[in-house]
Amino acid sequence: MSGVSGKNGRIKSNADKQQSANDFEAFVAQYICDAEVPSCTDTVPSSQSVLPYELLLKVLDSGPMAIALFSETCCPMYWNDRFEQYFGSLEGANAKRLTQKKTSLWRCVGQNVFAVRERQQETNGECCKLSEHGTYVWFETRTQIVKADGAGTVYLYVATDITHQKTAQIGLKQTRDELEERVKERTTILAKVNNTLEEQVARSKRQQQALVESEERFRNIFLNKHGVRLLWDTATFEIEEANSGAAEFYGYEQGDMIGQPLQKITGMSTSAVHDRIDEVRRSGQVSFTALHRQANGEMKYVEVHFVGAKNRGRLLVYAFIIDISERIEAERKVHEHKNNLKALMNAMGDCALLVDPDGQVITMNHAAGQEFKCVGQSADGVNIFDILSERVADAWRGAFDAVLVMGMAEHIETDVSRCWNVSFFPVFTESLDISAVAIYAEDITFEKRTAEQMKLLSKRVLSAQEDERKRIGRELHDSTAQTISGIKYLLESEVARMERGAQIAPARLGKMIELLQGAIVELRHIIMALRPTILDDLGLISALRWLLNEASILHPSFSFSGTFDLSEQIFSELQKTVLFRVAQEALTNAAKHSRGNNISLHIKQEGNNCVLYVQDDGVGFAVDNCSRAGVGLGSMRERIELANGSLDILSLNGEGTLVRAAVPICAVDMSK
Repeated sequence: MSGVSGKNGRIKSNADKQQSANDFEAFVAQYICDAEVPSCTDTVPSSQSVLPYELLLKVLDSGPMAIALFSETCCPMYWNDRFEQYFGSLEGANAKRLTQKKTSLWRCVGQNVFAVRERQQETNGECCKLSEHGTYVWFETRTQIVKADGAGTVYLYVATDITHQKTAQIGLKQTRDELEERVKERTTILAKVNNTLEEQVARSKRQQQALVESEERFRNIFLNKHGVRLLWDTATFEIEEANSGAAEFYGYEQGDMIGQPLQKITGMSTSAVHDRIDEVRRSGQVSFTALHRQANGEMKYVEVHFVGAKNRGRLLVYAFIIDISERIEAERKVHEHKNNLKALMNAMGDCALLVDPDGQVITMNHAAGQEFKCVGQSADGVNIFDILSERVADAWRGAFDAVLVMGMAEHIETDVSRCWNVSFFPVFTESLDISAVAIYAEDITFEKRTAEQMKLLSKRVLSAQEDERKRIGRELHDSTAQTISGIKYLLESEVARMERGAQIAPARLGKMIELLQGAIVELRHIIMALRPTILDDLGLISALRWLLNEASILHPSFSFSGTFDLSEQIFSELQKTVLFRVAQEALTNAAKHSRGNNISLHIKQEGNNCVLYVQDDGVGFAVDNCSRAGVGLGSMRERIELANGSLDILSLNGEGTLVRAAVPICAVDMSK
């Protein structure tokens, strides 16, 4: 297939097939003739061109249309100068390049040519390209199938510049869209503000103009029942006209209102009427809010509009009155609800804020003001991200931006110096735009730390249980098990002697009984160490006395003393166990580490608390340097906390140690 450049008019060959220039000139001239002159003959001799070839090219190049011919395989055959100006040269182009979707050739020409080849029917459309000036150039395109002798099937692509028409069309569409949008907005506004203040004021102005132009027209409008309307004389204050709406509102007959003073009907004072007349004289109109009295004595809030009108030298006032009592009541309720909401927010212990999309604080409750050190200050101009620490601000901003983008609530936890559970909620307008973000921050530091402490305590309990099992197992193995094993060997030996006919030896039986009694004593010691039965049988006081007695036996170098000034009935089972274990641990620590001579134990009531004191006169120790992670003092403190109590340890080097454990008294009736 051959291609002719519209720029130099030379014939160029490609790989499809060869065709002579004369045949191609004749084909092009014949097609143009057929397209533009209906009376053209049907056949054109192939040996002679209808038009001179050079003249034909000039005609095609001088036209406003961009023309290109493509072979049946979509290879370019011919393009004029206008086509090259609009779409670039097709020199060297082939069907493969036209299929490259990223090229301008495909966007503007290729897709139409391939679509015609696929559907085998003419296509019309539009396309555009970006000019070197940054503006779009629009073209109207037409792609046809042409069948000619010697040329086979040829696709004719014609593009006409319609930029001016398209620009005008787009501008017209934009203007029409803007006009329609404005009409819609205006229609919506008018529908919403129907029978509102703006419409009523506009109506009163129209009525004033109608009064000047036509008294009849004024009366037709004035006597309309809708709204409260009065016409009164500024000299006599007498009402000259009143519509049925005024009679219905004030509770009079319409005829009875004519000729009555304005003060009598409305309840306005004479001085107030004079002041309004002066304002009407100065500015022509005045608007104000007042309380008007009805015929039954009820007072209602109204919005009054006075407009001056001259009639035959007299100054009349057209009064348009709107009942706003319901609106005032609604505003009062809104104000009351706002105060209630504010009081409710301030009553909350957690932080609550309302922040605009830029992060500016709209309002915050008292807790938030204290947390962010803004108590007593105006929230205006405060940006929430400026008053947060850097790490917390980064976490908050991420969730805040996600709410603005997604329009959904976000929940995060921050744990820097304190742990916060923070929720972000979008606040939507009627048009579903986000106008603000509500932030609710709950301080969960105590819960988190408590959970961590509970985990640590659980680990300690499990470890203590395991240690206790090991200790019990060791004691049973080293003492009781050995003793029982000895008894077993003695019994086996005695049974063997009896089988041989020997007599029972009382000494041997006595030894076995002695060993068995020792095993029983050892088991009782182990059982008492686990939980003294005396604590359940006789109570805390008896158990503490037993504990002092046992300590004096185990540590004879110390002098032990105790006082007990409480009744057993005031302790719960948990408190009994806790106080016994704390006393046991404190006595053991004092005996092991104090290196003193005297240890005392006291328990008494102080206010609503039961207080246990364990004191020694030993060397003392530095409490701050004592680790709380061990089983000793740490376990004492944890036991007391389980009973909602407190533990205080006072000690100085060389001055002994005082352990004070206090728990609340559960049921106190000391008179009994």
